[in-house]
Amino acid sequence: MPQYLFAYGTLRLNAQHKMAKRLAAAAQLVSLGYITGSKLYKIDWYPALVQEGGDDDIVVGDIFQLEDEQLLLELDEYEGLGVGEAPYEYRREKVKAFTDGEAIECWIYWYNVALPAGAQQIESGDFLNP
Repeated sequence: MPQYLFAYGTLRLNAQHKMAKRLAAAAQLVSLGYITGSKLYKIDWYPALVQEGGDDDIVVGDIFQLEDEQLLLELDEYEGLGVGEAPYEYRREKVKAFTDGEAIECWIYWYNVALPAGAQQIESGDFLNP
């Protein structure tokens, strides 16, 4: 059964981070998509996705089909899962991401600690086009 990832920040297709380039090279882009009931905040050079808001609150991202389990483990490491002491900055869970025609169950990285002072909401819900 294929695994999917919803990338909303530094892992997006046109992001300039080396892990975004690794993901684009090793996974298949399925579609642009969105999730609801969430808000995106800018923290320094990267975003934080939090589970707050209603159905009108959307976050835009890229849906990738992952070709191998090893890539997911590399992404976990990039997101800091299991690094240092718990709670970790991010946690990985499955959510429903939506495209024009369907809902796809995707892995997503939620921000897992309190937002720092000065975190600014990205009103557009789109990290690459705030």
